[in-house]
Amino acid sequence: MKNTSVKEVELRYTTLDCSRFMETFCRFKSIEVLNLANNCISVLSPLDPLLIGGSATLRSLNLTNNDISEENAIEFFQKLSQMKRLRHMGLAGNPFLESESWMDVFSNAGWQNKSMECISFRYSNWDRQDYSAIAAIANVPLSLNRGGRRALEIDESSKPLPAGLWSHVLERAATLFYYDAADVWGHDPSLDSTRADVVFWLLKEKMAGNGLLER
Repeated sequence: MKNTSVKEVELRYTTLDCSRFMETFCRFKSIEVLNLANNCISVLSPLDPLLIGGSATLRSLNLTNNDISEENAIEFFQKLSQMKRLRHMGLAGNPFLESESWMDVFSNAGWQNKSMECISFRYSNWDRQDYSAIAAIANVPLSLNRGGRRALEIDESSKPLPAGLWSHVLERAATLFYYDAADVWGHDPSLDSTRADVVFWLLKEKMAGNGLLER
């Protein structure tokens, strides 16, 4: 089974063996949105084919209210830099959020990942847990990704962004609204304010790349 037309899949509120379902989903070569909220998922490695490698297709993954432990979360976050297409992810309501040892791994991986734009750690508007520590390590790299820091990424297969396009990158970054780690899954970006620090960071990194800061 290698269906190439299915774009969205939802499997919720089941106590069945989700690992077998996830392995089946990976045979669908076109899935972009996968909603696995409110199950009993603990191991995430079966999703690797949808997240990692040249055939990765997944852009949105909802794992809210599952059984992801601290150990499994750390293993998952260690692969975050390899997830080139994933943009949005929901992780609220999982056991690992009750600890803190995963945060260092997530922080390091978050700076290496240049495609993720939003990770929601909050379950609902009635969730009173303090997410300030998570927001402190998550909001900046995710906002930079949304603002366009991929434009600074140069490797053997890519060319530098033409200088004439930089004004458009900066204009877009200055007018975008940005997500917050405390936003509930599925909410639109915050309408409170834009992030001037994103524009400043892009300018600083661009100037540093051109050696302008050393002159």
